[in-house]
Amino acid sequence: MKYFKHLLLSTLLLFLPLIGKEAKTSEKPVPFKPLGNYEPKDFSYLIGTPGFDDSLLNMHFTLYKGYVKNTNLLITLLQSYAVAGKPFDYQYQALKRRFGWEFDGMRLHEFYFGNLGGKAPLGKSSALYTMIVRDFGSYENWKRDYIATGMIRGIGWSILYFDPKADRLFNTWINEHDLGHLAGGDLILVMDVWEHAYITQYGLDRAKYIDVFFQNINWKVVAERFHNALIRR
Repeated sequence: MKYFKHLLLSTLLLFLPLIGKEAKTSEKPVPFKPLGNYEPKDFSYLIGTPGFDDSLLNMHFTLYKGYVKNTNLLITLLQSYAVAGKPFDYQYQALKRRFGWEFDGMRLHEFYFGNLGGKAPLGKSSALYTMIVRDFGSYENWKRDYIATGMIRGIGWSILYFDPKADRLFNTWINEHDLGHLAGGDLILVMDVWEHAYITQYGLDRAKYIDVFFQNINWKVVAERFHNALIRR
């Protein structure tokens, strides 16, 4: 019996240093690894777009860069709270609520600027044109509905969405950046109808701004978005 007690004690003494090291190691904080910052995209090629003053575009680019900056800031702050083990702090939760606003503000502007700068109309033989006619009766009906959506009173966005589940298109009003999106939908055409997108040039004449927007849609980019959405469904 004494032999087994001695063996047990010897075994414990042998592994005790390892147990201590393991416990000590597990108490080390998780290393902070930033997710990487978003970089603002360069849309300077849009300078000179007919119907858009250069000053208006430059102001809009600056506003967009602010969303990129704030998205990166929130990512850093949220990570610092998470690493510190404070995910239930009020400050952390308040920042979480704000993240969608800044991120969507960044991303929607990228979609918006990205579908500007074109001259050619949407090809009538394209898959997008065909589905527009199928879902709205005609291209003219769709355009009228899209414009009407963009004319809704208030700040927001007019977005042509593709629902891959139902295989159909919707013209959708987005109230602010992070409210009203269609879950699982693909953004095909995005129009900014916040006042900053037109008021310094067109005043309160939003209809004139929308007309200029349509004259400058890059349908090649828009059709490619739709093509990629069809592939992913």
